[in-house]
Amino acid sequence: MAVTEEQVREALKQGDVPRATKMLGRYHTVRGEVVRGDARGRELGYPTANLAAESEGQVPAAGVYAGWVILPGGETLGAAISVGTNPTFTTAGPVRVEAYILDFDRDIYGETIELHFVERVRETETFENISDLLAAMKADVKKVREILEAAPEPKTW
Repeated sequence: MAVTEEQVREALKQGDVPRATKMLGRYHTVRGEVVRGDARGRELGYPTANLAAESEGQVPAAGVYAGWVILPGGETLGAAISVGTNPTFTTAGPVRVEAYILDFDRDIYGETIELHFVERVRETETFENISDLLAAMKADVKKVREILEAAPEPKTW
């Protein structure tokens, strides 16, 4: 039986990117320009590449994901990808897609990148304080590294 676009969209709405990957035969991808955000990640020690709101591809359900980032020129790096509204800092706002690129420290504002979603690490949470948020972010990055050790890079498919 053929997979329908609606089945893939439903998997993404649920944050089930492994199921979407299986149906697509590749990682689900969101592609967009890196724009300036609120710089909260940088202030917390986790600078992120924020995608413009008009990016290409369906954004999966809110949460933290392990994934791959492909930079201009084809360089592929691991990333902890956050999808959501940053509820610890604000009660409303647009859904943002931002990637903490592992072991990376370059200015890529204005560049177009691809985010390849591998697995959801956790749902979005609201934290009581910055210490709790930082502890969760540290655990997220550790889990992302573990997941990506076993996940093939998208260009190898």
